Amino acid sequence: MRILDKYLTKEYLKLYLIFIFFFIAIFLLTDFFTRIGSLRKEVITLAVIQYYLSQIPYYFTFLSPLSVIISTLFLITHLAGTYQIQAAQIGGISFKRTVLSLLTIGLIIGFVVLFLNETLTFKANQLAQRLEQENFLGPPPRKEVQKNMFVHVPPSYFFYIRSFDPEEGEMKNLLIYKESPPRSIVIAKRGKWIQEKWVFYEGREYLLEEAMRSIPFQEKSLPLDKDPAYFSQKYLPPEKMSIAELRKYIDEYEESGFKTLSLETELNFKFSYPFTNFILLFLGIPIGLILRKGGKGTSFALGLIISFGYYETMAFFKAMGKGGLISPFFAAWIPNLIFLAAGIYLFTRTK
Repeated sequence: MRILDKYLTKEYLKLYLIFIFFFIAIFLLTDFFTRIGSLRKEVITLAVIQYYLSQIPYYFTFLSPLSVIISTLFLITHLAGTYQIQAAQIGGISFKRTVLSLLTIGLIIGFVVLFLNETLTFKANQLAQRLEQENFLGPPPRKEVQKNMFVHVPPSYFFYIRSFDPEEGEMKNLLIYKESPPRSIVIAKRGKWIQEKWVFYEGREYLLEEAMRSIPFQEKSLPLDKDPAYFSQKYLPPEKMSIAELRKYIDEYEESGFKTLSLETELNFKFSYPFTNFILLFLGIPIGLILRKGGKGTSFALGLIISFGYYETMAFFKAMGKGGLISPFFAAWIPNLIFLAAGIYLFTRTK
């Protein structure tokens, strides 16, 4: 059994690494050739290389489920097509015992992705954002309204913006924390970029002194020289934060009275998404048996269809969670349960 487990582990990991670095390379090359015209004239080649290397951890975690399902289909169809599974059964080894090492790999990959998201990936995302701002010409502000933004304005301001329209240069429902003395919190219904400065309306300023004071205002300006494009480009999306960082923001802004349903949904998906690797591997095993001699092309195409089906299901339930139609917890775990149920049904029918 140990020989069989080693053989399957080696073959599977070989396929998994080939596919995941293949997909990462496609994404990075596509991004490079799309944006090559926006490189600054004074850019250093080493900095660009570092920028794309820093994106590898994020793409690794994002593309891992896609690589898992395709690797599983490739391996199982090969084993079934060459009668290696049948040979193991003749030798007295059940099919379920044969694939036990593969299921173990799926669990390990899930925990590795979860660990990477909490450590390397978050730091790499921050580095990639900084290198992008230093080496690429800034794109025009995004036209669509952005939601739930967390932006640091050096040296001492931190913004939470519930709704931001970069084209109009307008913020709605925002909180501004100033960490340098005298510390303060400004809460305003809206902010507007007017005559090269930000003006905030209908709010209240809390001075964080020994005896906290509250000062209401109808209009207030702050010494900020960052235009709307800065806020649009500086934003690090919640999906690229770590669990610890996102949880910290949720706690802070819940205390400030802001709704955090969208952020809570993202937080729950950070727990559920890594285990998609195990679930798609589990689902791919019986499907691979059904394909048998379907060929590599069929396995690749079906793997793409299944993974894209999962991504679309995840996007659908994420939208429902953010919209408050279902709880963030169920929004994050229902896609996994659907695909897990399909895997259990097919797995129990295998002989």
